[in-house]
Amino acid sequence: GENIDMAMVDYLDQIFLDGADMDDATRLYAAWCWRNPSFGRNGHIRLSRVSRALQGRKKVSPTTTRAPMPWIFAALIATQMVRDVDLVGGLALITMIPCYLRPGEAMRLKEADLVRPTPQRSFWAVNLHP
Repeated sequence: GENIDMAMVDYLDQIFLDGADMDDATRLYAAWCWRNPSFGRNGHIRLSRVSRALQGRKKVSPTTTRAPMPWIFAALIATQMVRDVDLVGGLALITMIPCYLRPGEAMRLKEADLVRPTPQRSFWAVNLHP
């Protein structure tokens, strides 16, 4: 395990020097642990240097956000969900994106949470915390 730990730390150093994001390093570690179950949290072999390298990098690297999913892809996924007889899931997905809802928030919405348009406001609204 120690040789793998050192090799992975060397690789992490290189990708960080090349400008890789923290997400790249985290995915690498997660993929390694998934492919080799004896490593990681539930395994009996620890990669302590890798863990410390990731913690240290996290402290100095700014967080980044992911680009949002393009609307057309969300619509295609929702359409497939409806075709696969998951009407509620498809509607929840279509509601989640423009309302910036988490899945649990979308699934808890009731008809009473929808606010009808008024003469002053020509659009529907969602009341998340009545």
